[in-house]
Amino acid sequence: MSVCIVFHSETGNTRTVAERLAPLVGGDLIEVTDLAHYSKISRYIGGGRRAMKGESATIEPATIDVTACDTVVVGTPVWAGNPTPAINAAIEALVGIEGKSTVVFCTSGGMPGKTLETVTAMLAGRGADVRGAVPFTARDVQKGEGVEALADLILRAKRGFDASAEPSR
Repeated sequence: MSVCIVFHSETGNTRTVAERLAPLVGGDLIEVTDLAHYSKISRYIGGGRRAMKGESATIEPATIDVTACDTVVVGTPVWAGNPTPAINAAIEALVGIEGKSTVVFCTSGGMPGKTLETVTAMLAGRGADVRGAVPFTARDVQKGEGVEALADLILRAKRGFDASAEPSR
């Protein structure tokens, strides 16, 4: 049984969680790159506006085949209370997601806004079986907190248990 961790990261926080998580769950990392290549200013102005509108970016890889994965994890930064345009595009680009156990996480400076709910709804709309969602703050990432609880949630989802409740941290 394999785990795929699909994520987008601009500042490194989401990448850090994904990289810490991979060895704990035996996961393969699939990093999604937004081909807009935002500067710090354009990320917050243009990227934030696009995130609020629910727009999708042009990404690499353009297609993400998760057919061979049993469990799919999706990680996104929070931009203006929403998932990034790159993750919106990544969810659209998923091939073989139907019926897969999935878990979502996001990283933010403080509040996740509606990010987890939005990503969960998008994945469910693609036929995924979303088992749980976990927010991380930048402080959590810096302290290394919460990754083990997320790993436990993923391992329970991988085994097919009801992991819909957010793990305590």
